[in-house]
Amino acid sequence: MTTSLADLDMPVVLPRWVPSGAVEVVSTGKGRAGSGPEYWDDISVGPAGHRSGPRPWTVRTLARRGCRPGRNGGWTQDPPLDRAAATAVVELLLQRIPTGLSGDAVRQLVDQAGDTGDRVARRLMDERSWHRETADVDGHEFVLWFHGRREGFAAVADLGLVTLITHGSVPPDVWVFSLVWPDQARAVLDRSRRAGQRTGRA
Repeated sequence: MTTSLADLDMPVVLPRWVPSGAVEVVSTGKGRAGSGPEYWDDISVGPAGHRSGPRPWTVRTLARRGCRPGRNGGWTQDPPLDRAAATAVVELLLQRIPTGLSGDAVRQLVDQAGDTGDRVARRLMDERSWHRETADVDGHEFVLWFHGRREGFAAVADLGLVTLITHGSVPPDVWVFSLVWPDQARAVLDRSRRAGQRTGRA
């Protein structure tokens, strides 16, 4: 992943169950409200050096931008937590789609992932589907909704400034994170990327 972080304008959630240098950016997204400037929507990090198969974990930060004027007279609005929950489940399932399948088979699995994500997310407040755990973010406790399934796990949390999505093969032993401001996040992630380039990972 070589996306420049020079204009990063949102806080980023980083996992603290691994050293800061052991994470790397795996995806980013940007948006624009109306004719205004482009801004960051989300950024995902995963274990540095992972190159094949499902990742053991991914931590995705969704920016919360509030209600803003949008295009064609509309507006933008932060999605509710159940949409983040659907996204967590869908991303988990999409990462499990095997390679080498026909286009039709892949499309069928993608559709199934979307349907499953929507169905599971509708049960977000049902503790039989999503049980509530506690996430430590810089010493502050937040509720984390956790969903386990045979493919792995999905979890979401509303951190106020941002929404947290995480999923992967095996959940960590502790849910401990840091919420870092753009300058610090850029420094940590750029340092990790340079270390990867030196060791031939990237």
